[in-house]
Amino acid sequence: MTEKEFSQNLGIDIEIFEDGLFPDEAFYIPALKTMFLSDAISDEKRVQVALHEIGHRNHAPDTYQLFREKCELEANRNMIHHLMKAELDIAEDATTFNYLVFMEKYNLKTIADEIMVKEEYLALLN
Repeated sequence: MTEKEFSQNLGIDIEIFEDGLFPDEAFYIPALKTMFLSDAISDEKRVQVALHEIGHRNHAPDTYQLFREKCELEANRNMIHHLMKAELDIAEDATTFNYLVFMEKYNLKTIADEIMVKEEYLALLN
């Protein structure tokens, strides 16, 4: 799935901006239903970043400031869920899924990421 297909499915706009224009490489503004992605993000990584950013769509700015880490983890879980679903949809046998290969492919390195990958795998399998 490309970021354009992704944006059409969710009814949001995606705008690409010149790297260095904003301090963050990507962000989502719920009031505008618009996601902004830096042109420095590689094509391979763009969908992954977009999935993370759309995980912020229900976060109010005040909530984000107070609970930044929680909001980031929720956005990561959203990204992991959708990436995992796409991987399992194309897998010949979902029961032979190797979560370490998945984590390496998407550069997921934290213990929190590992736990979410395992939880999302089990949730999607059932």
